[in-house]
Amino acid sequence: MLNKVMFFLPSLGGGGAERTVIQLANSFAEQGLNIHLGVCDVTDDKAKLLPEVSPKIQLVNFNCGRVMNSIKPLKMKLKVEQYDCLVATQTHTNIVAGIAKKLAGVNTRLIFREVSTPSKNMKLQGFAKFVLKTLVDWTYPMAQQVICVSKGVETDFREYYAYKKNNLSTIYNPVLDDAYFEKLKAPVIHRFFNSNPLNQTNKVILAVGRLTEAKNFGFLIRSFKALHDQHADTRLIILGEGELRTEFEALVSGLGLKDVVDLPGFDSNPYAYFKYASLFVLSSNWEGLPGVLIQALASKVKVVSTNCPSGPMEILETSKFGLLVECNDQAGLTQAMQQAIFSDYVQYSVADFEAHIQQFHKATVLKQYLNMMESAE
Repeated sequence: MLNKVMFFLPSLGGGGAERTVIQLANSFAEQGLNIHLGVCDVTDDKAKLLPEVSPKIQLVNFNCGRVMNSIKPLKMKLKVEQYDCLVATQTHTNIVAGIAKKLAGVNTRLIFREVSTPSKNMKLQGFAKFVLKTLVDWTYPMAQQVICVSKGVETDFREYYAYKKNNLSTIYNPVLDDAYFEKLKAPVIHRFFNSNPLNQTNKVILAVGRLTEAKNFGFLIRSFKALHDQHADTRLIILGEGELRTEFEALVSGLGLKDVVDLPGFDSNPYAYFKYASLFVLSSNWEGLPGVLIQALASKVKVVSTNCPSGPMEILETSKFGLLVECNDQAGLTQAMQQAIFSDYVQYSVADFEAHIQQFHKATVLKQYLNMMESAE
């Protein structure tokens, strides 16, 4: 009988991986399970999502900075608590969870979550890559299941690590629930928006994500410049924070777009912007499963995405529910944005759409996780 479960994360920063784990943990706590949330660092920006953690969850702050420093305190916690199941997320966190369980000598079942494509996300070569692969080969077979957030991640993981064990499976993230659809309704004040979302004079393009290499917003800004030269009523908002802010601000300024491109920073409710937007764009170089693309799709805003590894091809079902362009194809992205806003967008039936989007709903995903946590032996 499943009773006590720990979810284990590096931090509670503003990323999609952290938000998904909080959503899973909160949902299981609501169902009456004894849920602990183990984190290594919740200082400053690494505590952004702390307010979203349910008061029914016991927060276990290892306060150890780097994930590798959590091996000893996690081992001790596993011995004391005797968890039925430990669910870890992200490769380095998964490795540490495996080592800590081995050292603790407990019967806790392990479930690892892989949230991104290692061939793109891991920048390791030579000896460093050999060490990582060795650690994966040692610790990952300890897990009853390794859950990949998309079929693309699962395929990429197996190929990148030449992984042989048959404990990989795909479960999509639970990105849609009643609370999400309530968040859509919140009003937003922005200089690009009219007060009435149904009466927009500007054609606003929205993007959401951390200002990092993976999200490739420089490519989006350059592609938008070509679109704006053709359509003066277009505007671009990029919600998010990250280490490339200065670079992107300089690009916006250098292209003469300061009046029509805005980078307002992190917003805890980016979904409220969807109803004001003519288009949502995902410009990433790589993803695991881009939850915000699913959420944009579910909100009925038009979507354009790069066909990056991995997720968009599955989410949009090979361009059935949105437009796909190749990564870094600037002319292609400009043309797709123009087509989506000003020309013929994709057409699909309501029945097909509802059947497709159901697999990303929380109720569907929770049932899959619960079955896996209970049946792991």
